[in-house]
Amino acid sequence: MIELPMIHVHMLGEFRISAAEKTISDQNNHSKKLWNLLEYLITYRNKEIAQSNLIDLLWGEDQSSNPTNALKTLMHRVRNMLKELDYPVELIIQRRGTYSWNTNVPCTVDIDTFKKLCLDSSYIADPQLRLEKYRKAIAMYKGDFLPKTNHEPWVVPVSAYYHTLYLKIVGESIDILMNKQSYADVANICWKALTVDQYTEFLHYSLIHSLYLSGNQRAALKQYSTTADLFLSKFGGTLSEKFKELYSEIIKSNKGEETDLDTIKANLKESQKKRGAFFCEYEFFKDLYRLEAKVAEHTGSSIFLCLTTVTATNGNAPELELLTKSMHKLKEAFFESLRSSDVFARYSISQYILMLPIDSYELAEVILERAVAQFNRKVSKGLVKIIYNLSPLDLEE
Repeated sequence: MIELPMIHVHMLGEFRISAAEKTISDQNNHSKKLWNLLEYLITYRNKEIAQSNLIDLLWGEDQSSNPTNALKTLMHRVRNMLKELDYPVELIIQRRGTYSWNTNVPCTVDIDTFKKLCLDSSYIADPQLRLEKYRKAIAMYKGDFLPKTNHEPWVVPVSAYYHTLYLKIVGESIDILMNKQSYADVANICWKALTVDQYTEFLHYSLIHSLYLSGNQRAALKQYSTTADLFLSKFGGTLSEKFKELYSEIIKSNKGEETDLDTIKANLKESQKKRGAFFCEYEFFKDLYRLEAKVAEHTGSSIFLCLTTVTATNGNAPELELLTKSMHKLKEAFFESLRSSDVFARYSISQYILMLPIDSYELAEVILERAVAQFNRKVSKGLVKIIYNLSPLDLEE
């Protein structure tokens, strides 16, 4: 009896089958139903699947006049594709009105190995040994389960299961590494995980926190700004209080000691080279507001606050894609039109708040109208408009 070669199946990040030197993958130009059928048979390879179940899976209510024959035709195409592997025995078995993957064939499937690594590792008491196993599992997770078929109803719960399992071991790995103060390793894990799921808050928080604790304050602040913009654009809301507390901690942290005053002066001059208004996070804007209010109270200087809102010309909220582009264009217009003494921050998904140190309401209006005109030159006419509310800073605060 010949020894059958091992078949390797990959389902995380892509679908690929390899045997010896031969490989087929979902990168090849075959029909979606063909891949869907093959992927389903391998996922549930320990079961014999009834023809009726496969027909419902592939066609649902939109069945042809002869669904049994349509299934046979599709199965024939699957078998022909598998022949590209030059495998010595049939890989799909038909028996008593059912189809199944040939379980006599030696086969490894990445989701099985990944699941075993995750579940077995969770029982290891020693954190370092557990981390080593988790690292292997994380390296295996090249992406979500069958991403090209993720619209199929049967794929959704399976994909969600492995995705949740992945985030669980990533989270536990981060906890272990944070306790070890291995901040660079935490950042690396977070960067990789964010390519898989860019909207999971704890990944962004852990990344920002690890950058800050490693001494890279500038990178942490930049990542916070990127994350705040991402969540505003996607969900229309601000980050949680936990994020804001971390941001306050970062901006208020002490800098390293510097004894050379010339170095400090050079650094300050470098900051002065930036032209245009000063853009900052809203949490920092609030601190500046309080400071300016105190200064104005003592000096009698005048400061105006302005809230700008991007809205559709009919008064409704614009579509998200249009709103995101418009907010970006408005930010550009502020940089180009406002003065270096002006400060602004993102307040909400459709709003910026500005602080304008200027003598009168009329002059403040002139500056704002100049910015609005600059914005209007950047966007398609008739789609969105800017409305703003202008008020003097309340010195009693």
